[in-house]
Parts: sequence; C-alpha cells; structure tokens
Amino acid sequence: MNVLITGGTGNLGSRLVIPMVQRGNKVAVFDTRPQPHFDSAEFRSVDVILGDLADRNAVLQAILSHKIEAIFHLGAMLSSDAEEDPYRAWGVNMDGMVNVLDAARMGGTQKVIFSSTIATYGVHLEDPLRDDSPQWPLSLYGVTKVAGERLGVYYQHRFGLDFRAIRLPVVVAARGSGGGASAYCSAVFEGCVFKGNYDFYVRPTTRAPMLYVADAVRGLVALHDAPVGKLTRSVYNIAGISASAEELATSVRTLVPAAHITYTPDPLRSTIVESWPKHIDDLDARQDWGWKADWQLDRMANEIVGVLQDELARK
Repeated sequence: MNVLITGGTGNLGSRLVIPMVQRGNKVAVFDTRPQPHFDSAEFRSVDVILGDLADRNAVLQAILSHKIEAIFHLGAMLSSDAEEDPYRAWGVNMDGMVNVLDAARMGGTQKVIFSSTIATYGVHLEDPLRDDSPQWPLSLYGVTKVAGERLGVYYQHRFGLDFRAIRLPVVVAARGSGGGASAYCSAVFEGCVFKGNYDFYVRPTTRAPMLYVADAVRGLVALHDAPVGKLTRSVYNIAGISASAEELATSVRTLVPAAHITYTPDPLRSTIVESWPKHIDDLDARQDWGWKADWQLDRMANEIVGVLQDELARK
C-alpha cells in the first residue's frame, strides 16, 4: 500500500512511520522540515516531500505522483502557535484540511485517518466526556479541528471517502514538547533530566488527559485497520492517563529525586488546558475496534526518563 503521512517528520508522524514501513508499505511523508523528530532505520526508507499544507498544488502533486492509497493527516499548527499566528494557523489547519481531502478525492485515495483532539471541546462538560458531548472549543486550534472533523464527514457522505478520526488527548513523549498548550506534559521530563528543574506554567491541580506516544501510534494504526462494517461512527475519543501537574511532578521526582519543580501559571496557556475535559469515555472505540491504552503514568515516566538519561549519557 502507498501511504502518505502529513506532518510526517513531527513527534507523532515520525514514529508512525515505523509500523507503516515494517508492514511493507511504501511510505511518503509531507512536512515543512526534512529531518524527523524521531529518527529510525525505517524513516530512512521513506520519501520526504517538503511542502506546505496550505499549498493546494503541492498537496495534490504529492498524492497523485505517489498514487497514495491511504493518508494519515497529522499535520497542523498546535494551540499556542495558532494563538500567536492565527492567520497562518488557518491556512495550515483549515486550507490544509480542504487540500488533503480534495486531493484524496481526486487521486482515488481509499482512506483518510485524521488526528483530531480533545481540544475540540470546551468548558462545563460532563465528566467523563462522551464522544457526542457538545464541541465549543476556546482555542483556534480546537476550532480548526472541529471544522476538520465536520469537513471529513462531509466528504465521506458526499464523495464516499472512507474518513476516520481520533480525538487524541495530550500526546506525551521524550523530546515531545512542541508548540501546544500541553507542552508541559513532555517538557517536565526534559527539564528535570537535562537541567534538574522545571517551572510549570499551569497550576499544580491542573489536570489533563494524556496518552503516551506509543499508544497514540497504536491507536491510529488500529483505527486504520478496523473493518468498516465494525465502525458505528467516523470520529472516536480515546483515553489513556488523566494526571494533574502535581501527579506528573511526583512521578518524575521518584526517578529524578534532586529535581526542583515550581509553578508559575500562565493565564493564556493554563486557561486553554483547564478548558479541556479531565476524563474521557472511550467506550465506542473499545467496542468497535478493540481500543485499550497500554501505558499508565508511572510506566510512561520510567520509559521517558530512561530514554532522556541515555541521551544525556551519550553527550
């Protein structure tokens, strides 16, 4: 199968390359950066296409020239970056979504898997959060992801495209902090291992639903593989870990006892995070395609700290 991963050199996309290549697929990645966030032997066999999702011709050419059969559309500007440059974010996240879907339709692509987010929801939600809870996001990032979901479902009904999406919680990884309001969930590990300290920009009690990156990759692959007849919806919530900043800190300090952790809440970023749901009901994903998270907080922390400490020892 010919597979395209947009955002394919990013934190999640560069890791998704591994199982896609190991299955014998011919994989291409589309991104603005040539170097992968996570390097691997598998990544060295992919075709890296440098391009901008907002460039309709570049997206169309990538899909047509590679005869793409399945797309994992992961490319996007994240929440904090989107707030700083909303016009650019609209071009990447919204124009990019239209470009991917329309190119898939024109190129005969069989399936599009879209990485959405729990940031599509707003405040005052039921707990745990259901798939069909009202979506009234407070961030531009969340707004563009809601629109992306709806547009994908439109293409499914209008053109018969097999569109599937996962609303990911915060994806946590070694070296996984980026431009999102949730960056602290990964950055705390990096700060404590490399610098011996970390200052949270959220309150100690701020709680966010999160998922270790290995589970996020596994979820995307599992949804891709699910027989269409088993799916009762197009967009699924998935759940993993629900942890407060203080619980994250405790887990890290168990492994890095000398780490000094402080809290200086930032009004913008902490408000965005606190608007997200705290617990997620992923019953439909579990029933329809057998989803279940493998990684819990302490196991995740142990893995990430080990990876970062090995990196530090090699320097």
